[in-house]
Amino acid sequence: FPCAMACLFSGEYHDYVWGRPVTTTTELFAQLSLITQQCGVSWKIVWNKRHFYCEAFHKWDMYQVAAMGEHELDELCDRTGRWAGRLIQNRAKLHAIVHNAKQCVQIEETHPGGLRDFLWGFVRGHDETINMHDCDSEQYRSLFGVSSKYSDAMALGMRRGKNSLYDFKFVGSTTLQAFLLQNGLLNGHSPTCHLNPRCKSKAASRHTDTMAEVGSSTVRLSRGNRRQRVAYVELDNASSDRIAQLDVD
Repeated sequence: FPCAMACLFSGEYHDYVWGRPVTTTTELFAQLSLITQQCGVSWKIVWNKRHFYCEAFHKWDMYQVAAMGEHELDELCDRTGRWAGRLIQNRAKLHAIVHNAKQCVQIEETHPGGLRDFLWGFVRGHDETINMHDCDSEQYRSLFGVSSKYSDAMALGMRRGKNSLYDFKFVGSTTLQAFLLQNGLLNGHSPTCHLNPRCKSKAASRHTDTMAEVGSSTVRLSRGNRRQRVAYVELDNASSDRIAQLDVD
């Protein structure tokens, strides 16, 4: 399948993660938390530590995360403790996850539709959020580049100011653009890619015979019948859905 999008990873990451619409509250909170850790480091580093973050932050239960205190942060930041090398031990970033969880709880309890509708509300109803441009064009760069009017609006709506009721940390427009693209709120896949819903050819995926074993710790892929470790994250207590988060070499 041809896809000219500038994605950090290809292969399984492209096919199963990047640009796939995330609509469950728990996973949106998880991804929003992880993206705040990216500032100054490669996203690949953050992504490959996501299992440890999930464990450290109560499997992304936003209420439990919001209730975390300084003692727990001290443990996460201890460079001689169990989390050494497993998390990005920057106290400001780790504190931001807890601080932002409190903002998410406020949104979940007061905004119509909760956190999910708050985040998706910035892009819902706009056809241009699905890419129809060549990936080297000015139109593509303005919507799917390092920032966009959608990430600008989201940043204004999430950071303290006259246009916001909330006070999120580490959520500038560039960071939020990465969040929008990663989680399918913006679909930046090339118009010729099978993961773009407007792709006319609908080229078959390289992994058409992939078998995901829900509840298992493995997934069988088509290429050479190799087996790859995955982690299943329960997305929502009211849903039986799972998402396989694939490790990327």
